[in-house]
Amino acid sequence: MSDGLLAALPPVAGWLIGLAGEAGGEELAVRLALAGAQSLALMWSRRFPLTVLSVVVGLELALALLKMPILVAPLVAASRLGAWGRGDRRVIGVVAVLALLLTGLPITLLAIGDPVRVVAVYAAAAALFVGFCAVGRVDARQRDRIAELQARSRLLEVERAEAERRAAERERALLARELHDILNHSVTTMVVDAEAGADTGDDMERTLRRVARTGRESLAELRRLLGVLREPPGHDPLAPPPRLDQLDALLAAVPPGGPRVSLERRGEVRPADGSIELAAYRVVQEALTNAARHAGPVEVKVVLDYAPSRLSIQVTNPVSDVPGTIGNGAGVGLVGMRERVELLGGTVHAGRAGDVFEVRATLPLRSRS
Repeated sequence: MSDGLLAALPPVAGWLIGLAGEAGGEELAVRLALAGAQSLALMWSRRFPLTVLSVVVGLELALALLKMPILVAPLVAASRLGAWGRGDRRVIGVVAVLALLLTGLPITLLAIGDPVRVVAVYAAAAALFVGFCAVGRVDARQRDRIAELQARSRLLEVERAEAERRAAERERALLARELHDILNHSVTTMVVDAEAGADTGDDMERTLRRVARTGRESLAELRRLLGVLREPPGHDPLAPPPRLDQLDALLAAVPPGGPRVSLERRGEVRPADGSIELAAYRVVQEALTNAARHAGPVEVKVVLDYAPSRLSIQVTNPVSDVPGTIGNGAGVGLVGMRERVELLGGTVHAGRAGDVFEVRATLPLRSRS
């Protein structure tokens, strides 16, 4: 109920009581004037509930002395005290009013002399006062609960927006790594193939066809990746992401002037989650790209070791001390590789040990459900 409607109750009750008792004009005017003063005080009950209660009770005592009690305003003030009063002020107000009633009880008994009626009236007044205060307290708790739920809702909205922002950042990072892996490997392969054809005098038609085939495969992967950005959720791209059973095709596409790669699979070879196989494929792809770029036509050994709960990948190649050779495993592609694997709960180590550069990755091997 609004503050204005609650504040209007005392004059309305006083006017109705005056009409029912057939009060004279002067008596009705006094009652309405004091009730109006109570209404003005009740307008401030939200900000000063204890003070308003004191003023309203004082005006009610004046009405009682004039034998024109209304009793509405103290009950309204009690409910407002329960709704808006602080803990200590609420207790002070209730105790003060009950003490006032207890003090007035013997005075009224001496004046009226009807103990049963007087005690019943005072007990009813005390019960109504405490009851209205309790109702206000329930309203305050509901209001606090609503405010708490609203605050929690706002917090959840902020957290959801932050989670969406972080998810978008992760997706952008993953897409950036995908684009880097695809373009870096494909362009490096085409450059090595073209240089090898020019240096060795290899058949130009075969060289150009290998370059074209690498370009077409790269374009297919790019279309798949960009399709994720264009298509709605649930879209099934035409070209599936690469898996470990495609490593043989990847190694076969290495141009003659590039690294000479051998692949060995150990343990029980079995399919895994698409994310695991994609990450493993990218690890091998990035390692071969780095070998082709920095080591040249060297012997590269790729080992896939299938353990019961993990997949270990090892790519090794000899390196020389010529400028541009990777020595610490801190390239951009290797950083992206490390982030990709660690996102899946795996580990990556890439670095030079003597005259050998080694890339070692371990991924959790979860069988496909």
